[in-house]
Amino acid sequence: MKNLITFLIISALIISNSIFLKAEDDKHFKSVAMPSKLVVKANEEFSIQLTITIDKGWHIYELNKKLADDYVGPILTEITFNPNNFFKLSGKIKATPPKVKYDSAFSMKIGTYYGRAVFEIPLKASKDIDFSNNKIQVILYTQQCTETSCLPPTEFKINILKEIFKSETGLNQTESVQSPAITSEVKDQKSDQTTQHSAVGNPAQKTESQEQSIEMQNRGFWSYIWFAMLQGALSLLTPCVFPMIPITVSFFTKRSEKKKSKGLVDSLVYALGIMFTFTGIGVLFAGIYGPSGIQDLATNPWLNLGIATIFIVFALNLFGAFEIQLPTGVLNKLNSKSQGSGIISVLLMGLTFSLTSFTCTVPFVGTTLVSVGHGEWFYPIAGMLAFSAVFAAPFFLLALFPSALNRVPRAGGWMNNIKVVMGFLEIAAAIKFLSNADLVWMWGVLPRELFLSIWLACTVMIILYILGIFRLHHDAPVDSIGTPRVVFAVIFASITFYLLIGLYGKPLGELDAFLPPPNYNELMSTKQSGNITAGANTPAPARSISTSKEELIWMDNYQEALKLAKEKKKMLFIDFTGYTCTNCRWMELNMFSKNEIKSYLENMILLRLYTDRRNEPYQSNKNFQKNRFNSIELPLYVIYTPEEKLIGTKAFTRDVSEFMGFLKKGADYKL
Repeated sequence: MKNLITFLIISALIISNSIFLKAEDDKHFKSVAMPSKLVVKANEEFSIQLTITIDKGWHIYELNKKLADDYVGPILTEITFNPNNFFKLSGKIKATPPKVKYDSAFSMKIGTYYGRAVFEIPLKASKDIDFSNNKIQVILYTQQCTETSCLPPTEFKINILKEIFKSETGLNQTESVQSPAITSEVKDQKSDQTTQHSAVGNPAQKTESQEQSIEMQNRGFWSYIWFAMLQGALSLLTPCVFPMIPITVSFFTKRSEKKKSKGLVDSLVYALGIMFTFTGIGVLFAGIYGPSGIQDLATNPWLNLGIATIFIVFALNLFGAFEIQLPTGVLNKLNSKSQGSGIISVLLMGLTFSLTSFTCTVPFVGTTLVSVGHGEWFYPIAGMLAFSAVFAAPFFLLALFPSALNRVPRAGGWMNNIKVVMGFLEIAAAIKFLSNADLVWMWGVLPRELFLSIWLACTVMIILYILGIFRLHHDAPVDSIGTPRVVFAVIFASITFYLLIGLYGKPLGELDAFLPPPNYNELMSTKQSGNITAGANTPAPARSISTSKEELIWMDNYQEALKLAKEKKKMLFIDFTGYTCTNCRWMELNMFSKNEIKSYLENMILLRLYTDRRNEPYQSNKNFQKNRFNSIELPLYVIYTPEEKLIGTKAFTRDVSEFMGFLKKGADYKL
């Protein structure tokens, strides 16, 4: 079983690694784009010249051609424009001849650019263009490589200068079929969205979390460590931590059956595994992929599917399914690996814990990883270790609990019952991670009703099992139902009835944070219609996020929301959120629904920007948050004046009075 878990985790990480977006900081070339004339009339032909000067030791590949369906090779360069409705391609692109060389990694000849490359793109105007007034960008999608390694392919936005270029000699026509006029639906949305955040170039503003972190660093090392430990304790109250409780108990319950298993040693290894994987993965991904790297990892649907699979495999193992379905030889190997006294499987559990806890980017972690992205290492590493030590402490005790319980006389039957109950809870936890993948990929297969129905089925099965109405093959018959069984049956029966009222649309408080968002059907319908977001030049639709306690109207376009704030002379409230963010759901359903909070929000222009999908507008939303506020934390709430003056920021909190104080700053500000 250990090998299976290792394979699943490593596979998920490899897939995650292949789809990350690199930050602009990893740009290893300089670029200039200029038109052949500054003023162009409709239907008039002209050209745009893109000149790329590549750093020594680096190269990019030739322009994209029409490739065979089974093409496997380096990522070829693509050139598009933003916005895409000003002109269309009128001929073949002229380009510096690439150096054709044999690529041994892909066993093929490929055109490669070293040093300097020039592309002259012939265009025909669809409308009048004045490059002095119209802001148009060249979008260069390319992969930068050295002779030994490559960075992930990245989009670079290059502003077209208000200067006329001089034609280059020695350019050849290419066979490129990449049209500068973006025609695909997703790219249309992308080109619109990249212009909606007009103030991205403004200096980054500090959030409340960043100011607190900087203040503690200025006070001294130990003040900062104490602050990090306090943040770790507060993070234990976030909803995304809860699924790991049954996982931890069930895993160590299974291990405690092995006589050679050492409860204290295993618990220490588990806690240290959490600390070092949490710190190592966070710092590593922030250093390589930028501050948003760990957020991309946490929301990666492949990783979420991998974690869900691990939980289901654990559950089946607790049910004894391997003993039924597998041959004896394979079974013995699985049992020896999963129940052995080695520490590898315990460390892998620590890794799993770290990956699941990153699903909710808490304020301290988000701020710390931004610091790593800026080249700071000492304080971020020390702070993450202190944070994760407190974060791991309760799970050290949970890991120790099954070993202690196993020493109680006649504990064998109870240990078996705990395993089965925890197996059902692990299936319930797996559904949450399947839901994350469903929300990111927009499958539309796991709405709130089905999600709750699966949870209801798990609790009903637990009740029937506790009462002895059904047994698994390795269970002893239940001769009588004692007091403990009755107590636990009543507890799970209460949970079942509580979930049942949620199935009929009633709010479920804390549990709502784990469920799909209330506007799930609307989100899926926008995918089907293709209307994912409003562009910069299109009025943003008003959308309601509603429960029985809440009816608030949200916009999803920054420029339109800012314009409306100016017209109505109201404050702008920005909610940076994510589809898979459990803390965000909790705030929306348990904080925003309170009458005293709602009364403040109703007097502001509300803007909700999702940041946890790879396509647009979500990547632009994430870049807007990162560039404007130097932060990737979710949720992040911002109050702006119509003139874009920052009034305050706030992250996840359970303190109603604290959040009201934040909103009151906006209400009291005189416009």
